[in-house]
Order: sequence, then structure tokens, then C-alpha cells
Amino acid sequence: MSGPSVEGVHVKDAGSRRMKPLRDDEPREIGPYRLLAELGEGGMGRVLLAVGGDGRLVALKVMRRHLLNDDRFRFRFRREVITSREVAASRWTAAVVAADEDAAEPWLASEFFHGPTVAEAIAANGPFDEDAGRRLVHGLAAALAEIHAIGVVHRDLKPSNVILTEDGVRIIDFGIARTPGGSGADTTITETGALIGAPAYMSPEQITMRPVGPETDVFSLGTTAITATTGANPFEAEALFEVMNRVVHGEPDLGGIPGGLRALIEPCMAKDPAARVTAADLLARIGTPLAGPWPPAVAALDEQQRGEVAELARRNGWDTAVRPDRTAVMYGPGFADAATWIPDGTTVSGPPYTGGGYPPPPGGGGAAVPPGPVPPPANPDRQPLYAVLTAAAVVAFAAFLILVIGDDGEDDPESGSGTDDPWATTGDYDYDYEEDTYDYETDPAAETTAEYDPIADAAVGDCFYDYGTETEADLESTSCTDGAFEVVDIYYGTTDLDSCDGVDDLSTSVSSAANDMVLCLSYLYSWGDAYHADPGECVFGSPGEDSYWETIECQTGAFEVLERLTGVADDSGCTESTYYNHSVWFTTSESYLDVTLCMRMIYPDDIGYAGQNDCLSMSGDPDAGTAYYEFSDCDAANVYVTGRTDEYDAAWFCGDDGWASWQSGDFPEHAYTVCWRWL
Repeated sequence: MSGPSVEGVHVKDAGSRRMKPLRDDEPREIGPYRLLAELGEGGMGRVLLAVGGDGRLVALKVMRRHLLNDDRFRFRFRREVITSREVAASRWTAAVVAADEDAAEPWLASEFFHGPTVAEAIAANGPFDEDAGRRLVHGLAAALAEIHAIGVVHRDLKPSNVILTEDGVRIIDFGIARTPGGSGADTTITETGALIGAPAYMSPEQITMRPVGPETDVFSLGTTAITATTGANPFEAEALFEVMNRVVHGEPDLGGIPGGLRALIEPCMAKDPAARVTAADLLARIGTPLAGPWPPAVAALDEQQRGEVAELARRNGWDTAVRPDRTAVMYGPGFADAATWIPDGTTVSGPPYTGGGYPPPPGGGGAAVPPGPVPPPANPDRQPLYAVLTAAAVVAFAAFLILVIGDDGEDDPESGSGTDDPWATTGDYDYDYEEDTYDYETDPAAETTAEYDPIADAAVGDCFYDYGTETEADLESTSCTDGAFEVVDIYYGTTDLDSCDGVDDLSTSVSSAANDMVLCLSYLYSWGDAYHADPGECVFGSPGEDSYWETIECQTGAFEVLERLTGVADDSGCTESTYYNHSVWFTTSESYLDVTLCMRMIYPDDIGYAGQNDCLSMSGDPDAGTAYYEFSDCDAANVYVTGRTDEYDAAWFCGDDGWASWQSGDFPEHAYTVCWRWL
């Protein structure tokens, strides 16, 4: 048995697309794109709002840094680029604008559309009514019919991967999409065996690792439609293994689906892929597409996002526009000729633009603003920079500032400072909203020579990625996601690593002599909190390889942890544990973080652990099935064990002796029949 791999991606659904400010320690440019805000994040990467030199807004997906050295994830990223380009001709998808899958930090730029995801719409609007539900099912069926026709299977269709736009839907995120191969072995499993995707929206064949085809997207369409029209996923449960069990064996409750939608959705939910309706057939059943609007809450979310983008553009001296194809652009100083990307009739924040050249500046009236450079925001880097800049570099930089900012007289040292606005740029430039200018506040040499210290301002709950080794840490601030380390405690005035001894869920500790402090760090493992389970705690997971294990209350059928072995990825050290009968190990990219749990299945009573000639005190009536057995001294016992087999309900094995039998419903290998005689 092998443990789950950290390379597995556990996707959390229903993430918000509301924009977040960029972090101070990240770059402001990637490839040809200027970064503006964060749209969201997933298991493999972050999605950023960015703008190109032509003013086109894009959703820029950037691979997570801790995956950059993993060839498997680079392959997945490259495959996403290829697949997204294949489906670019569809009006129902977000086309790839540009990509560099071979860059040091690979990125992919897709068309940006205003509008909430289905997940956000459900959260804001509640369940969709019949009209909105029918429009959603029509859009999804039309999209799938097109991408299936070119031989692509999405494999991760869910509410957070569907954007509701003015003219319908857009399916996004083809990160695990595939063109099914002839071998029939295509599954949603990476080379390490880690399940990829959101299990509550998967098909039964994905869960059971059987070949998948277009039928799997249809099942996910049905689950998404049920969730949208009832407000609840029909397979959702607290434990991942229960979710997977419901997908494979459970029947979804269709009673809450409004009106005639049930007849459309029910054929999508057959457990047998061959029995499901195709996307094209479903589209034919729906008939003429609906042109009605989305519910008011959806329109409100759309308007809110447009306002955020427009405000972000205004703060940079730009304006926004939405083209007839619903993609969004910005225009103003620093962009290529607007006439090439704002055709007649395009909606802008004001009257439709109908002329050539540059549109009027924000606010209307006045002369058009000519193209020109825009001062870049600060771009702090985690690597230490040279301690001394040459005089020529300083002079050149000063000359650049004069050209960019202009000489407007005496600078105001307070300009642009003190704002609580999270969008305000930090570092070398601050934006003065009242004066509509950038002010430079600090000496560039002093600003850039300081080495970035991610530990100095650390607080409990912050997260870091460690690019170092077991003995030499190299920490970088990051979001709290799989593979990162969360700060669970901090000790000041010491560099003694033993200070963290006894801290719950401790994985490692890091000291900083410069800050005279110790950080106690807990590794965030992607496949269940059982990774941190201690002896005496109980855990449970689904059978088989690479399953999800979590801590639960101790009860019959669960596993009690007897030993927790760190830095070990096999069960060779478990053999001496008393009543040990099961193990699970968790592997990571660093062997010192590997963990093995030595466990015992919790049987109904002590007879499950008893061996030949052990004495027990029996209470209750064995003939009525109410007998209960406890270990006892033979002087006080009333029965003793005469035999034992690992088979269930094997009364024949005991002959004329009494017997007790039990079997785990989840782990059938844990079964016994124990024979006994009266003392």
C-alpha cells in the first residue's frame, strides 16, 4: 500500500472571482503583460487580471512556484495550453491569447470576460429558477457539444469553471482536459496516482479510475445543473470518501429541480456512461436558446466586477471598454492605437466610441491623450540585490524619473501616502488620486539594496514555501495552500529550535538570528489532516492507494494511531506495535516530511484482538447476538479462545465451540471468526 502524494491537487470549489490586490512581494509584469489584480487561485496556479500592450484584458494563469521543478505539472500546464488553443474557436470558451509554457514560471493568458461564476451566482442568488436553469443547461450543452465534436473532454466541469456572461456562458480552466486516447487508460490520475479535480462533480468512472470520454462531462453537467437549481450538490458530504461513495453508488435527489428541467437533467445522471444522453442530443431536446436575462443578483455581480475593473483602470489614468464579443479592454496612455481594438459600437464607460484615433479621455471633453509611458509600480524581488549601485545607474534612473513624471515644481513628500486603499501601489511609486500623478518618495538605492526578509513580520497563520532543505530553510511568503508551511507558533528572544517542542501539528522549526526568533511551522498536506494525527487519535480513509485520510472520533471501524513515524515512508517500523494491524504512509517532495501511521482497526470488543488461549470475560447472550467480550485474568474470566481465522462468519471453523465474528464494511480484509469455550 502506498500513501497519498503531495503532488495530488485537492480543488476547493466555489472560489470567488472578486479581485484582490497584488501582494507587495510579487512582480508587476509577466511576459508582455502588466499585472493588475488577483482573480483567484487553484491547486496548480493563480489567476491574475492583466493587460497587454494593446489594452486587451486577460486572465493570466501562473503556475505555482513550488511546482516549477515538477516535470509532471509542467506537462499538465503545457497540455492545458495546447487543449485551450484547440477549443479557442468555440464561442462558449475563453480563448488562449498567448502563453509561454517553457518560461521559468510558465503562464497562460486567456480572454477575460465580465461576469460571475455559477458558484458565485448560487451564493448570491440562491437556486436558479426554471428559466435561468434552462438557459444554463442550454449553454453548457452547446459548449460541450462543440468541444466534444473536436475530440476534447473537459473532465473538470463544475460551477466555479463556468462564467455567466451577458450572452450566455463561458467554460474555463482546461487544466485536466484530455483528448481520449485509443488505449482506454485515460483517467483523472497523475503519474503519482493522485486524484485531480473536484470529486463532488466527477463522474463515477472518474472516481473508479475507468476510461473517460465525453459522457463524463455530461454527468458533471447534470451535477452542476442540480447544484444550480436546488442550491446543493447532491453528492456533497463532510468526508471525501463519502462524497466519492455517493457519486459511484448513490442516487441524486432530483425532487427539488424546478418544472420541466428534471426531464432534461435526469438522463445525464446514469451511472453507466453508455446510458447517458449526449451533449448534442441534450441540446436538441432543449430547443431554441433562451434570450432572457440572468437573475438580478447575477447582473448585480457583473456590474460590481465591471465597477472594480473600471476603478482600477481609472487609478492608472485609463478607461475601459467591452467589445461586441464580450471581451474587455482598457485604453489610455501607454497602449497601442485604440482604433485597432475598439471597433465602432463598442460599449465604453460613456457614449459608444465611433471615431478613429484615441477615444476621449475619462470624464469627456478635452483633447485626446497621446500614447506615452506609464511609470511602473515597484517590483520587489526576493533575491538580494547588489549593495552598491554605480553613480551612472543613479543618474540614469533620475533622468528616467524626470522624463516619466515630469518636472511640476516642488515635490510633495506626503503625496500619495497614508492611503488605506488596498489598490494603492507600494514601493518606489505612490499614486496621488487627488492630483492624478505618481510621486516618487524614496532613494532608489536605499529602496533596492535591502534584502527582503520574509520572517521579520511573520505572524501566526501566515504561510511560507520552503525552497531549502531539512537543515537549511529558504522561506518565501505564499498563500496557505497544499505544500506550504503554516506558522502555528512564534517564540521571540531565542533561536533555540527546541522551543517548538510540544506545539500541535509541528512539522519543523526555523530560527532567525537576525530577528532573534523561532517560527514553529506545520506542513499543509493535501490529502487529509490525518497527516498530523498523533498516537491515541483516530483516523479513517477510503480503501486502496492514494486515498484521503482524516481524523475522526474513535469508534468501531475507525483506526487508532499507535505510532507516528516521521521521515519514514513504509511500515517496516510498525511490526512491534501492540495490536498493530494496519498502516498508511504519506509521501512528500522532501523525505524528512514523510509520515507513516501505525494503527489498529477498532473492533467491537476485545475478542477481535484475542489469540489462542487468551481469557475473556463474556457478558450478554451469544445466541441472541448481544455478547460482549473483555480481556480478563483467567481466574476471573468465563471463556477462553480455542481458535481464530481471518474469515468472516466461519462458524464451521469452530466446530462445536462458541464463536464470534465481525467484518469491516469498508476494509473487508479486517475480518475474524474467533472460537471460544467456557472455563
